Amino acid sequence: MLKHLPPNAVNTLLQALNNIWFAGNFPPSWRTSTVIPIPKPAKDASDPNNYRPIALMSCLCKVIERMVNNRLVWFLERNKLITPLRCGFRKQRSTTDHLVRLESFIREAFIQRQHAVAVFFDLEKAYDCTWK
Repeated sequence: MLKHLPPNAVNTLLQALNNIWFAGNFPPSWRTSTVIPIPKPAKDASDPNNYRPIALMSCLCKVIERMVNNRLVWFLERNKLITPLRCGFRKQRSTTDHLVRLESFIREAFIQRQHAVAVFFDLEKAYDCTWK
């Protein structure tokens, strides 16, 4: 619905969202969300760890969240504050870039008759351990 607003309504909405942002006065309903647990496929439904929490929140809150994220990413990219080795969740890049870099590293070592060493690790429940 928001994508189909006429231009004057989009400008009014933008002004309202900017006012909320600059004043720091977010509506109380934006500070809460309804969490719906979705069971993971082929997992024991009696174990609470086998659910994905999905948070439902205000559409306007999601709009301002996306605006803030876009502005932060633009600032970080423009000022080169993100390492060029970071590929995930960036425009014009993907995690596949790391696979290509690894393949090139292995091929170069093979051509030069050298050893190539790689270490892989997986952080179980990494998201649960991060500061939110």
